[in-house]
Amino acid sequence: MNDTRPRLAITAGDPCGVGPEVVVKALAEPEVRRACRPLLVGDLRHLRRTAAACGVDLELVPATGAEGDEAVPVVDLDDVDPALQPGDIAAAAGEAAWDAIEASVGLCLAGEVDGLVTAPIHKVALDLAGRGHEGHTEILQRLTASPWSQTLFVLERMRVLFYSRHLSLRDAIDAIRADRICEVLERFASVAPSIGLDSPRIAVAALNPHAGEGGRFGREEIDEIAPGVELARARGLDVHGPVPADSVFHLARQGRYDVILSLYHDQAAGVLKSIDFHGTVSITLGLPFLRFSVDHGTAHDIAGQNRADAANMVRTLLVAAERVGAPGKA
Repeated sequence: MNDTRPRLAITAGDPCGVGPEVVVKALAEPEVRRACRPLLVGDLRHLRRTAAACGVDLELVPATGAEGDEAVPVVDLDDVDPALQPGDIAAAAGEAAWDAIEASVGLCLAGEVDGLVTAPIHKVALDLAGRGHEGHTEILQRLTASPWSQTLFVLERMRVLFYSRHLSLRDAIDAIRADRICEVLERFASVAPSIGLDSPRIAVAALNPHAGEGGRFGREEIDEIAPGVELARARGLDVHGPVPADSVFHLARQGRYDVILSLYHDQAAGVLKSIDFHGTVSITLGLPFLRFSVDHGTAHDIAGQNRADAANMVRTLLVAAERVGAPGKA
């Protein structure tokens, strides 16, 4: 009988962070193994050492295509310097993280896997390795020569699209433009069917308190956000707003909207993490494949101490398996 479980390429992120720990812990969970066929990409010896240090009963073997169902195959890059220690921020760690990203993209583009799941990387380590200071999403966009990419957070009934990601608040505000809002919404609508949304009802969050209250608390809603919404509506999109940010997330949880467009990173991330810190999954849209990621960082301060909670990685793997296994499912 053919195995219909989707195959997921999985990177462990920065080897000096908690990525390897949460990956091996998550893959030891029976519900994860029932949902997908994992293909780890990284240093086999380092992953085995991590599993042993965490007391995780997980058989990790070189990927040959003939592994038994109990074993987790690893595309062994053999690239983690044994001198590296948990918590180190080092060029060697950044280079190992880069190698895994590059190799996993190759697997995705070759059609050998159905989707990509990534653990967190450390941008300083990547910069030390000479790989630049881009974020994970920007790296994937560049490696796939994709003209654009978007980040969507999923938690319970809420889906949140980000207008901007890693910008200062000042820069994020300055970047708000009507034509750009329309562009972001049109791009999302073009790929929304890949996550089961054919005609999404979208709310654009306001920037200022009470949506600016007629200009008393700022003019961004009048000058840019509302015109951006009208441009998108004129293009046939079901878009509403600006909706005050102190109510839009509640309304989405109640089912009023399928998607929220958040205008800056923490406008949404703070709300979602307060609702369920371990439940939010990040999905990257606009690439030739779907990429899923945990919603936390490398946590270098607790790396190597068997303290990392793998709940977010478990959730990420389950959401990834569900989405790539049934693309029409929301």
